[in-house]
Amino acid sequence: MASFSAFAPASLSNLGPGFDSLGVALEGWGDQVTIDLDKEPGFSVIYDANSVWAGTTDPLRNTASVSAMHVAQLAGYRHGARLCVKKGIRAGSGLGSSAASAVAGALAMNAALGSPFSKAELLQSCLAGEATVSGAIHGDNVVPCLIGGIVLVDADDPTDFLSIVSPENLHFAIILPEIEVFTQQARSLLPDQITLHEGAVWASNLARLAVAITNGDIERIGRLIMRDEIVEPIRAGLIEPYRDIKWSAIKAGALGCALSGSGPAMFAVCDTAESAAFVAQAMQKACTDHAVHCLSVSSRVNMHGAYVGQRHV
Repeated sequence: MASFSAFAPASLSNLGPGFDSLGVALEGWGDQVTIDLDKEPGFSVIYDANSVWAGTTDPLRNTASVSAMHVAQLAGYRHGARLCVKKGIRAGSGLGSSAASAVAGALAMNAALGSPFSKAELLQSCLAGEATVSGAIHGDNVVPCLIGGIVLVDADDPTDFLSIVSPENLHFAIILPEIEVFTQQARSLLPDQITLHEGAVWASNLARLAVAITNGDIERIGRLIMRDEIVEPIRAGLIEPYRDIKWSAIKAGALGCALSGSGPAMFAVCDTAESAAFVAQAMQKACTDHAVHCLSVSSRVNMHGAYVGQRHV
């Protein structure tokens, strides 16, 4: 018999003015889901002993199993499966933890059933898994996690998306403070309405950011990811060392610094790997100066997204 495994990467989302619409897949971090089919009905979930985090094992509430069951339903599969989730991204991180598990669960189940669906055809299943935790369907983590690269999605319909050409010299310094900020909590703080002027400025910044990415204008990308006057100022209040981390990143040479998703993860835009590593260290020091433990890394855009691997047992 064979176990089928899939790996799905971490992701940055929102990206300044790209609230609910702009995301990027990352190299380095990610979740793995392994599936064994079972002739008996029902799905079960366990966590790998080396997971950095463990959540619910209720298959109706676990993002990996919900997406896997969605794939099974689409394929007409009526038996059961056993899932083992290995979390490389803890929940409440701002790095697409729930999206990564959902994507890996869908891909692993698809592989176990003989790969009847393409990545594009699996997107709805991945979104269904993500919605289990976020309470709504959002694609700015799920889509780049699934297909890789930088993606601009329709906030109302995440199945409608555009891939944006990623600059080769785009590097990220990323810090993950040990502070939990969950999506539903962070969304509840946001305003229901904004002014016409705020909307016009927001649209202008997002459009210019998308063009800057396509043109490979790293300096402008850095400036524009800090042009969010609506969402980030509110969410920044949930992260005590926010201002010092941001200031330290800029002082160390970053071209821009912002929250990822609802936080607490923060990322800085850099134009070389050496700069990203140096900036990451500066961000980490700013965080620990507030007596908040954190993890810092430097990363690049993951151009391939989630993938399937098989091992025999």
